[in-house]
Amino acid sequence: MARHDTPSEGRGASDDLVERVTDAGARAADAIGRAATHAEETREELLAQGAELSANVQKVGKNFSRALDKSIADQPMTTLGLAVAAGFVLGALWKA
Repeated sequence: MARHDTPSEGRGASDDLVERVTDAGARAADAIGRAATHAEETREELLAQGAELSANVQKVGKNFSRALDKSIADQPMTTLGLAVAAGFVLGALWKA
């Protein structure tokens, strides 16, 4: 025996389907919104860390430059010897 739906039963099922699709769309939109917010927060955090890292690298560079200048002024031959040794080691590592 074939079952025949009345028009009101057909509308109830389509209304339920529309409600489910709308609910799924709203949940997807919420998930996308949360993901976008999280991505923005992560980007801001990475930018802040990058700026801090850059500042720290600049400080280290300035300190190294001052120490090198002082070493050259106070002990030029020792500084030259260390530079030659460092060049030799780097050259050996480069060939390996």
